[in-house]
Amino acid sequence: MLTLSQLVSHRFRGFSPHENTLEGLLKALDFGVEQVEFDIRVTRCGTPLIYHDEATTDSKGQQHQICDILAKDRDKMGGKFGYMPTADALFSAAANHPSQARLLVDMKDAGFEDMLVALAHTHGIVDRIVWVSWLPETLYAIKDLLPDAELTLSHWCKNPNAMIRSHHIAHESRDGEIKRPDRRLAHGERSGWFVDGALSGDIRALVNNVCVPVDMVTRELVDNYQKDDIGVSAFSYVSRTAVNEAHQNLGLDAYFIDDKSVFDSFI
Repeated sequence: MLTLSQLVSHRFRGFSPHENTLEGLLKALDFGVEQVEFDIRVTRCGTPLIYHDEATTDSKGQQHQICDILAKDRDKMGGKFGYMPTADALFSAAANHPSQARLLVDMKDAGFEDMLVALAHTHGIVDRIVWVSWLPETLYAIKDLLPDAELTLSHWCKNPNAMIRSHHIAHESRDGEIKRPDRRLAHGERSGWFVDGALSGDIRALVNNVCVPVDMVTRELVDNYQKDDIGVSAFSYVSRTAVNEAHQNLGLDAYFIDDKSVFDSFI
């Protein structure tokens, strides 16, 4: 039977006018959401911000790379920078809320893992975090820092189409394996891995979960992972009907939700 605990609020969508905001987090936690996911990008000055894309627009409509800005300039830049919280502020808000929801922290830049782990320790939320990334180097680094950490790799399990490839650097694995990358820093790019089917080798042994696009997930893939106790989630669902059908036909462990109406349907 599908339960509220299996639903992940994806970027707090629907809980506030903009995604990935403090308002959205707090309203999702007030509602009783048990799993929330948010993204982290890092500025030029090394400040982790809660935002998904590698770039966004200021009040004049001009676009800036997150990795090129200084965090202190956000307010005067305005636009989408005006409601972009720091990870410090969001971790603090989560720590001081009565909810003990699981926090799925999606790291979009690599090379800043020690800073994020230290920040999580500062706010006492390490035990609530699931570390998520499309970049395997981040997960290998987190494992070095936190051997017992819960890790999730997002990946394309079918060949990404031309639209996806036009906006992403698509690395391709061989026979499902992703060796530990030599690089340690990936700052300001949008990238991920195409794995034709399921992971294998070292990366499979590393992760506790995988997250794949809703239009790529299959029962065969889910069974392949779940037989080894690797959890499977998919993004993103916008209706209770679609979640119910996926739960019946696929049996996922978790469902990323983009519409608050799905949560409302559990009341």
